Amino acid sequence: MARLIGLDVGGVRTGVASTDDLKLICSPLETVKTSELMAKLRALTDTHEVEGFVVGQPNLIAGTATDSTRHIDKVVADLKKAYPHLTIHFVDEGHTSKEASRIQVQGGMKASKRREKGSLDAIAASLILQRHLDAGASGTAGKPLPDFSF
Repeated sequence: MARLIGLDVGGVRTGVASTDDLKLICSPLETVKTSELMAKLRALTDTHEVEGFVVGQPNLIAGTATDSTRHIDKVVADLKKAYPHLTIHFVDEGHTSKEASRIQVQGGMKASKRREKGSLDAIAASLILQRHLDAGASGTAGKPLPDFSF
């Protein structure tokens, strides 16, 4: 079974998250410089079987481009070139940063740690990935779990 990788793409930083092999659990991995993202993804795909990517995208009026969408479009073009055999899904990233901030507070993260640049991005990527799974788009929704009995 293969994992999905979630991305919260920004101009400077990108949050990276992953599912487990069964695509049941999403976990934030890390925040990387967007300029170093493809190298990080290469390392992930070299060590784990990856089925595809889930990219957060702002829910904008059709045809409206922003700096954010331009960064996302570039990353998606790079993904398509590097991984033509893998699927790329898009999920509305609306309010994921606010949700990530709430999670940090509820989890007891100190304010000084929450202020660090990029501390939200990996959590936001995990939320984007979870939205995809919740929508049943992972291919496993509604399917029985594998039998692990001996």
